[in-house]
Amino acid sequence: MRFVRLRVDGFGPLQGEWTFAPDRVNVVIDDNERGKSTLFAALAAALYGLDGDRRSNRVLTPLERWRPWNGGAYRVQLDVESALGQHTISRDFDTGTVSVFDRSGTEVTASFLEGRDEYPVGKMLLGLDRAEFEKCALLAQGELAEVVPPDDKTKRTSTLKARLENAADTHIGDTNASEALRVLDEALRRYNAPELDFTGTVDNAIERLTRKRDEIEAEIRELDATLIVAQAPLDDLQRLAQEERTLQNQLRELENERRAGLAQDVRRQLEDHEKALAEVAQLEKEAAELEGSAKLPANAEAELREAIARHEEALRGIEGLETRRRDELAKEREAIAREREELSAFDAFTAEDADRCVGQAAEVRNLQMQDALLRHQAFELREALAAMGYEPEKIQFLQRRFSNLPPEAGRLLKRQTELNLQFQAESAALEKQRVGATETLRDVDAARLSARTPGWVLLSIGATALILGLLILVLRGTPALAAGLIVIGSLVAASGAGVLMIGARARQLDRDDALSALSEAQGRINALHRQRGENEAGLGDLARMMGHRDSVDLLRQWNDYALLLEDSGPLLRAQEQLETAERRRKEVLDEATPWSELAGDGAITPETLEKVAADIRRSLGARQRLADLERGFDWVEEEKRVLETAANSMKERAVRLLETAGVAYEPERGWPYHVNELKHRLAGRVRYTMLTEELIPTARRRLHPEQEVSQRRRQLEMLVAGGDLPETARPSADLELAVKQARSKLEEAQRRRGDLRVEVEEVWRKHAQRQPDLKATQEQLGRALERAKRFKQAIELARGTITRIARETHRKWADYLSDRVAEILRAFGSQVESLRFGEDLEFSVQLDGGPLVSRAKAHSQLSAGARDQLYLAVRLAISEFLSRGSESLPLLLDDVFATSDDGRLRSGMRALIESFGAGHQVLFATCHRGRMHDLRKQDPDLYRERVHWVDLQAGSGVRKH
Repeated sequence: MRFVRLRVDGFGPLQGEWTFAPDRVNVVIDDNERGKSTLFAALAAALYGLDGDRRSNRVLTPLERWRPWNGGAYRVQLDVESALGQHTISRDFDTGTVSVFDRSGTEVTASFLEGRDEYPVGKMLLGLDRAEFEKCALLAQGELAEVVPPDDKTKRTSTLKARLENAADTHIGDTNASEALRVLDEALRRYNAPELDFTGTVDNAIERLTRKRDEIEAEIRELDATLIVAQAPLDDLQRLAQEERTLQNQLRELENERRAGLAQDVRRQLEDHEKALAEVAQLEKEAAELEGSAKLPANAEAELREAIARHEEALRGIEGLETRRRDELAKEREAIAREREELSAFDAFTAEDADRCVGQAAEVRNLQMQDALLRHQAFELREALAAMGYEPEKIQFLQRRFSNLPPEAGRLLKRQTELNLQFQAESAALEKQRVGATETLRDVDAARLSARTPGWVLLSIGATALILGLLILVLRGTPALAAGLIVIGSLVAASGAGVLMIGARARQLDRDDALSALSEAQGRINALHRQRGENEAGLGDLARMMGHRDSVDLLRQWNDYALLLEDSGPLLRAQEQLETAERRRKEVLDEATPWSELAGDGAITPETLEKVAADIRRSLGARQRLADLERGFDWVEEEKRVLETAANSMKERAVRLLETAGVAYEPERGWPYHVNELKHRLAGRVRYTMLTEELIPTARRRLHPEQEVSQRRRQLEMLVAGGDLPETARPSADLELAVKQARSKLEEAQRRRGDLRVEVEEVWRKHAQRQPDLKATQEQLGRALERAKRFKQAIELARGTITRIARETHRKWADYLSDRVAEILRAFGSQVESLRFGEDLEFSVQLDGGPLVSRAKAHSQLSAGARDQLYLAVRLAISEFLSRGSESLPLLLDDVFATSDDGRLRSGMRALIESFGAGHQVLFATCHRGRMHDLRKQDPDLYRERVHWVDLQAGSGVRKH
């Protein structure tokens, strides 16, 4: 992972923005207490956040420690590049919010959520939690030795050791081998067998499960033996059940035979009813066909003939009116055609063209009058300007000087006067506002001081009472007096603390308003000064460009020009209006050229245009009369509508008469056909009377009631639904005798079967109740026994596998760290020849040809500089090992060579630049400015190509030297 840019709005004493080189060693050099360590803390805080829990930080939490000194925004923003892409991490510690954006600007904060509300972005990107990151990547001068845990328990459970095992071999996940073996042993000792309500060793569980299963099998064999003894009564019971089923089948057959006889009688009655119903339906159908004839009046034929005659008379009247209208329309069209032929040149124009022609005539007449008036007015204004003393040469000079100025220069000159007036008007008010806000702040501070004074007095009295009570207890005085003093002192001290807190917040709203008003007034005054200065600078540049001595000379001539424009304004406006009127007159004459061609006159005058408009309206009137010609004969249409209404009325009357007789009107057959049809319908009235009065009532009397028919049909359905019926049936007396004999035999068989059932049921009930439970318990115990055996085999297999893998994993990371730390120390110029790491991160050291000694002994024998280099090499090797095949760790080194001499400093810096600068991003902070400059002089090429220098106070990023 690489740091790209860090922006700090407020973090301790730090504020600014810095950019880091991803492929070089970044050297942060500045004096002590200037924010170098704070810079590294801000980087770690951006990745992991700050802890605000007082349970783990009783004195001062990290969140409180790094609160901005200036009281501003408590916020950092970090840009990083990793294998997952580029991300921007923003943390606002005041509000406790986190936001993460990718390279495209899409928010991906949710993908870094862990738990309920934690966002350890660094853990997601690097695979290390905060403590492991500080051990491997954040190296401070006084904390180099903390990579090795201080006590044995921490060494055994160190998560850093587990990280090394995982980096070497990922077969065992996130848990180290020793912890896994302890968990397996605990599982063997705490095996839970819920079938026995037992928790103990797995061997005891297997023994108890085996014994319990044998007892259940013995009970099952005893139940099976009891069931065999009851087999003989069971056979008799089965024989009687078969006899009972035979008698029941015989009874069902007799019942089916009885139902078959009843069904035959019901079917015969229903068939007689259906025949009578069909006869009634046929007679009613014939009566329905003749129903129309029965309703016909006696004079229907005469009424039909009268309606047809009146209908034909109305049609002849309509035809005569249409002939008259055609003749009169032909005469009117001929007169209109002659008039339109005379005005054929104006056919293409509309009423809008005539109105436009009239408007142009009026506009030409108006423009002629306006031209004469404006020329007279311009002459009088020229005479008045000459009388005011304006010389033509001065006017021409000022116009050449200022008339062609760019718009920006003109606005600049006009704005100067406005700014002067605005500055004089606002400066006094803003100064008064600032003085008032300052006085308010002084009053608030005085009020808070006076409000806190009683609190200090009460706090002092309470503390005195507490001290007296404690002294009485120490001196073995009266306990009641000591307790009373302590209680009173605590209450008084608490009251004093409350008064102090209330006094500290007194008039908070007034103070906030005063601060806001003071800031606003000062900002506005600064803005006015800045705006006035910018405008004066622009005037100076403009004066030099135009050849004036200064801006005063420029403004003097500008004021003369503005006065000239003000005095000559009426003349200029009159000239502009005269030119505008002349242009408009030419445009109107150009637009009116087509009208002069129609009038046949070359000159365009208002009278010519009005004559053309009159001809256009005549042409439009002729066309309108032609269009309205048909409307003049509306009386013909009125009479036609009256005749058509009468004809339609007679036709509808005739059609209604036909429909009353049941005859459909067909226009293509003609009225004589329909008259003959009506005569035939009148002859069917006699047949309809005989059907309705004699034949149909006689047939209805032969029908059965509907309720009786429905009852017979339900009875037949019930008989058929009872089962298959035989085709023939015996007499009812024979059937009753056979049923009685079969029921007697069935009752005897049921009595004997009931006696045997009571004898067998007790034995069978006991067997049926207990055997399923015993079988289920037997199977459950078998599965539990098999599960316990498999669990024991799996634990033993896991112990062997984990033990073997742990030896291989330890050999991998321990051999790598031993060789790599020795190599780094040789590059540093150290006298350590070799190292050997143990399983708990403890290591032994061989010093300059001597024997291997433990880390603790080497720690006491080595100098401070040699110890720091030893632990620095160990942490660099661990960081390098954890970065293999995954995300490379950035290295944050805080003055790690402070205890080294110049030679080891040069060797150490060269090793960092050459060995770690390419694979890791290195940030090296130091306050030894002179030593760094000496190193740059000794190795100029190396430091020029591979080192970037970060100016911490400038807050502008990376500078290359």
